Amino acid sequence: MALYRDPRDKRVFVPKQGGGVALNFGHPVAWTILVITTIVPFTIVAVVTLAVLL
Repeated sequence: MALYRDPRDKRVFVPKQGGGVALNFGHPVAWTILVITTIVPFTIVAVVTLAVLL
């Protein structure tokens, strides 16, 4: 699956053909949304899991 990346498109959420929306990774806000909703929670879970196991 290719990422949608068009810096000229000012929309952060772009409608997909089959329905739903995709993030426009040419927009900096899309990267912020990705980090806040996936990478930060994953890091927290990993750190807490390691702390409990060690």
